[in-house]
Amino acid sequence: MADRVVITGIGMVTPLGKDPTEVLRRVQAGESAAAPPTRFDASPFACPVCAEVKDFRPQDYLAEPKMIRLMNRDAQFAVAAAHLALQDARLKVGADYPPEEIALFGATGLAGLPLSEVSSLIKNSATSDGRFDVQRFGSHGLRSISPLLSFKVLGNMPVCFVSIVENIQGPNCIYTPWEGQGAQAIESGVRAIQGGETRCAVVGGCDVKTHELAFISLQQQGLFRSWMETGKGVVPGEGAVFLLLEEEASAAARGARAYARLGDCVFGTRRGGSNVGTAVAGLIGNLLARRVSPHPGPPHKPGWCPGAEYPLTPSLSPSGGEGVRRTGEGVVQGLEPRTLSENSLPKGEGRGEGEGDRRISLRAVVSAGDDALSSHHEEAQAVATAGIAVESTFCPKRHTGYLFAAAAALQVGLGALLAERLGGLVLAHCSGHGGDPAVFLLEKS
Repeated sequence: MADRVVITGIGMVTPLGKDPTEVLRRVQAGESAAAPPTRFDASPFACPVCAEVKDFRPQDYLAEPKMIRLMNRDAQFAVAAAHLALQDARLKVGADYPPEEIALFGATGLAGLPLSEVSSLIKNSATSDGRFDVQRFGSHGLRSISPLLSFKVLGNMPVCFVSIVENIQGPNCIYTPWEGQGAQAIESGVRAIQGGETRCAVVGGCDVKTHELAFISLQQQGLFRSWMETGKGVVPGEGAVFLLLEEEASAAARGARAYARLGDCVFGTRRGGSNVGTAVAGLIGNLLARRVSPHPGPPHKPGWCPGAEYPLTPSLSPSGGEGVRRTGEGVVQGLEPRTLSENSLPKGEGRGEGEGDRRISLRAVVSAGDDALSSHHEEAQAVATAGIAVESTFCPKRHTGYLFAAAAALQVGLGALLAERLGGLVLAHCSGHGGDPAVFLLEKS
């Protein structure tokens, strides 16, 4: 069974560019991609801006024009980002790993079609007074559109196209529709490698929320409430981010560059009405406490989470009861944890002589950074109260816009870059709409 998983490739298509280093630089510089939409009129909505990807050419990544015509914009982004991740890792499918030994786990969003794609369907399915009619939908609406539209509607298609274009044939799964599901896609890749199913996995997500139908959906779900109340809030974005994960020994054997090691992660399922910032702070505290705990507790085994006060039954876990605990904010799920020895901790971190000396230092936190999404200030206060020292905080969503299903991979990808650059421990958390926060801990490989 593999123990260590590293990130060896990062592929991005974002409103701040496609080069991960450049994206991080622009985030650090405080640049913003938010601007009035160029493809539709946002005046009927509370949110007046979005974050669009500029100067994207799908033909740079796809040689067949017919394939491009079958793809929605999110699928084009996904194919490009996955290709860039493989290219960044200098990995050749079939040469470095057989196609069937490369896993693929991706997240996709909802309402990915612009109104122009379905306007004829809507118009021809309506009665004279504007109401939807099921019989007209079957007799007139469906006849007005191309059957090929299904390739753009189905949520599995972006990841399916990645598999086809890159010839990836290993274990796979699609998650939808929010940031928490993007985090689950990353976790699935780590689990597949740690469990010996594969030595390599492409993980990430794609989403497009820069068109009318997406804005309608987001406004109906209350995402634009802060715009109504304060004149500022969530900026819907578009893009795709994919990461290449490898077993550390396999990556080293082929001479691959490792940005960072995925040290650990925890997931939470919030109860209705609970505060996102407090929930994420609780996940952070739980994750770091078990990494540098003065009392390591019993060895990890199925149904037991280090630091938990009691074993848990498999019924609490969506993955068979392994590494799961219940907290005041809901259910917390973790990967195979490995407590750091004091010798492996960066200088200045570790266990003190007593219970009170347990201050943990993080070189950086990749935060949600948006009160409209995650009560950022409450989270920061809770982290400080827990005795966690943070040297610097980065808030990508304030600059790239909110990429929803692709947001988790963006957070973790930038966290990997920071871990390589700064050394020490970097924490990336994925919290936002959807109510399933996750926290990843990265360390320089």
